[in-house]
Amino acid sequence: ADAISAGRIDVSLEPILGLEDQQTRHYEVSVRLRDADGRPIELAADGPDLRGTGLLPLFDGVRVTRTAAVARRLDERGKGGSIFSTFSGESVADEHFLGELAETLHQRGSLATQLVLSFTQSDVRAFSTPEWDSLADMRALGFRFALSHLTDLDMDFEALAEQGFAFVKLDAHVFLSGLPTPSGRLPSSDVCRHLASHGLALVVDGIATEDQLARVFGFGVLLGQGQLFGGPRPVRADVVNTSRAATAAA
Repeated sequence: ADAISAGRIDVSLEPILGLEDQQTRHYEVSVRLRDADGRPIELAADGPDLRGTGLLPLFDGVRVTRTAAVARRLDERGKGGSIFSTFSGESVADEHFLGELAETLHQRGSLATQLVLSFTQSDVRAFSTPEWDSLADMRALGFRFALSHLTDLDMDFEALAEQGFAFVKLDAHVFLSGLPTPSGRLPSSDVCRHLASHGLALVVDGIATEDQLARVFGFGVLLGQGQLFGGPRPVRADVVNTSRAATAAA
């Protein structure tokens, strides 16, 4: 909370490439906080240590304003594609976060068709009626969603696609090891086809070597990101510290 109020917020932008031609197709925005000494505050993807404190929706409100600022700059430079950003499942039905999202959309309506909200598999499994209703409202505005941090394929992916999920993000090491299913382990060669059959595009992240790239692409993956392609790059403070972003952080 102190880091947010003091504006100790770092924003990074990472390209998501088409693996066939290695041209940028989409982007991912990451937001990180720093403590009073300038050290990064590390938060797990689903923020279990902060659940129930009200801080996750507050932090996700900051993600929204910063992501909107990055989206504006990309538009100014003629850069197309969607913009991914990870959010906590706890924020989906939270009044503060939804209010921040609504205000950001009021100022930048095009964000609804640009932003892909990513949620971890564990968060999505915990969604109840309020969260699904909120996602339905977002989908009606044009938002799409991504499922990340998969540990298995024991989910109804067809239903997820119907509810607005368009992408699945999977770590390169996990993908290359194959994923467990209720009937056994699905090899890498079948993971893409399994997801595509339900209308979901696979993005493999964490690609670090040419060997990984060759293997991932060889199994039919079309989208990827990772250190091999440069990884996340810092976004200049003047790009994201707009008056709107500063107001949200205050």
